[in-house]
Amino acid sequence: MPRIKVSTPDNPRFRMERKVGISDLNYAKHLDSTAMVAILHEARLQMLGDLGFTEGNIYGLGLVVTDFAIEYRAESFANDTLIIDVSVGEFTRYGCDIGFTVNNAALDQIVCKAKAGVVFMDFDKHQLADVPAAFKTRIEMPQVRVA
Repeated sequence: MPRIKVSTPDNPRFRMERKVGISDLNYAKHLDSTAMVAILHEARLQMLGDLGFTEGNIYGLGLVVTDFAIEYRAESFANDTLIIDVSVGEFTRYGCDIGFTVNNAALDQIVCKAKAGVVFMDFDKHQLADVPAAFKTRIEMPQVRVA
């Protein structure tokens, strides 16, 4: 089976730092893949929070992850500081891609690249909703924050 190649949208919108903890490790003593998914989920929520949103309320709509891919490039170990750059792009009628580039701060090495496809939902109606124009406009404003 060919390996996937993840490309992420340009121009990070948000940056988060996270130290790898002991509970993030697996039996091989490196960062566990399930811990990486949780770290990336946290980075997405932090980015939304930085914009004044929650996953359940973006101009009255919710956000649902429809697909998720991670391309690992290097190991990471306890006490490594990860720098997670979050970018948003590839807008469609109902959603967009949220990209992640995770670097090991000490080694200046990419640990992984990941991408989540998300769609907007009206949770009350249980229906897909168009991407709010105001959200797209806000995302397209250049800005990187560090959490």
